[in-house]
Amino acid sequence: MPITLILGVARSGKSTFAEKLAGKLSDNVAYIATGQAFDEEMAHRIALHKQSRPAHWSTYEEPLNIAALIQKIINRHDVLLLDCLTLLISNILLKDQNINNLTSEILNEKEKQIINQFEKIISEIKNEKVNLIIVSNEIGLGLVPGDPLSRGYRDIVGRTNQFLAKHADQVITVWAGIPLQIKPDLERIVVND
Repeated sequence: MPITLILGVARSGKSTFAEKLAGKLSDNVAYIATGQAFDEEMAHRIALHKQSRPAHWSTYEEPLNIAALIQKIINRHDVLLLDCLTLLISNILLKDQNINNLTSEILNEKEKQIINQFEKIISEIKNEKVNLIIVSNEIGLGLVPGDPLSRGYRDIVGRTNQFLAKHADQVITVWAGIPLQIKPDLERIVVND
């Protein structure tokens, strides 16, 4: 069944659009939340997200092992909405790590773990009658970050977004609340070396 990747910058309306899309596809939606409330502000954001969703949707809070969760719930729902990939990546990067000791080798290993999870998810989804919607931030539009951890995080998010876009049936970007479909309708331009 279709895999949809929804990209956007902060406060672009990507989550709102993803929820509307999920609701149009089915009433039987599983909302997979990756956010963790480590402070009051984040707890408030999570509460607002919960209030915006229909009460009959199932919510699963999983900050790390999305592949295992999806394997458990895949046959219970018509739509799986993962919000969001960027929080999942930061959770995985920082799990049991001192941020001052995150070397390029550790970042590379964590990136392999993330991609491996999504390879499993894509393999599982392709044989099922379920729609998967993944929300992710586009964080590569600003300045090059000033520290190695932030640069590594930006790179991992960018490469994971590319991986998912390659395997997605459709990719939609949201700018100022306006969704723009960029796959499959955008004409592909191939540059020869």
